[in-house]
Amino acid sequence: MNEDIIKKGFWNTEEYNDFNIKITTFLEDYEPTEKLRLLITQLEHNSIKRKLTATQSKKLIDSWCVKLPELKEVKYLWLPSRVSQKIFDSICEMENLEGLWIKWSGIESINNINKLKNLKHLHIGSSSKIEDISILGEMKSLITLKTEQLSKITDFSVIGKLTQLEGLGIDGSITTAQKIDNIEFMSSLQQLKYLTLAHTQMKQKSFDSLLKLQNLEKFLCDDNYPKKEFEKLKTIKTLRFGNIETL
Repeated sequence: MNEDIIKKGFWNTEEYNDFNIKITTFLEDYEPTEKLRLLITQLEHNSIKRKLTATQSKKLIDSWCVKLPELKEVKYLWLPSRVSQKIFDSICEMENLEGLWIKWSGIESINNINKLKNLKHLHIGSSSKIEDISILGEMKSLITLKTEQLSKITDFSVIGKLTQLEGLGIDGSITTAQKIDNIEFMSSLQQLKYLTLAHTQMKQKSFDSLLKLQNLEKFLCDDNYPKKEFEKLKTIKTLRFGNIETL
C-alpha cells in the first residue's frame, strides 16, 4: 500500500476515483474493460443520451443483471446511483471482481458477497436497509473496507475477524452520524495502516484499542471525543496523517 492510498483512502486516489472513469449506461456502449462505472438507475436525474420509460428502465436493469456475471474482464466496478438487491446479487456473480464501490443502496442482504472470492477493496455507501453484516467476517481477501451510514448497524465487531485489513473506514455522513457501540474489536487489526471514523458517535468513547496498532499511519475522525483520547494516540509513533502526527 503506497503513501497516496494511506493519505487519501483507496477509493479517493486518482487511479480509483470514480470521477476518472467513463460512465456506461447502455449495453451497446459497453467496451471490454477492467474498470467499469455503471449508471443504470435514477436515470431521470442524470444526463443520458435518451430518456427511458419505466418499462425501458426495467428492461435495461434486467439486461445488465444478466450480462454482469459474464464480464470476466471487469475487476473494478463503480455504481454511482442506487443499487437494488437484484443488481447487487448479480454483481456477486462476477467471479473476477477485485474492487466494488457502491454509492448508496436499497440492499437488504449482503450475504451473497462471500461469492466474490477475489474481492480486495469494498465500499458500501449509505444503505438504510442492511441489518446484518456478519458475512463480512468471511471476507479474508479484503485489503480495504469502507462503510458509510449503515443506519441499522451499531455492532461492527465482526470486522475484528479481518486481521488482514490494511485500510478501514466506518463513517457516517455530514447530516447523519454513524452510531458505533465500541471499537474494541480493532485491537486485532494489526495490519491497519489507515483508519477513518468520520461523523461517528461511539457509545464507549475510548481509543484504547487503537494503541496496539503499531503500523497505523493515518487516523481521522471528528473532534467530538475527549481530548485525552487523542492524546493517547501519540504513543503510536507511526502516525503521520490525520488528527495525530507523531513523525
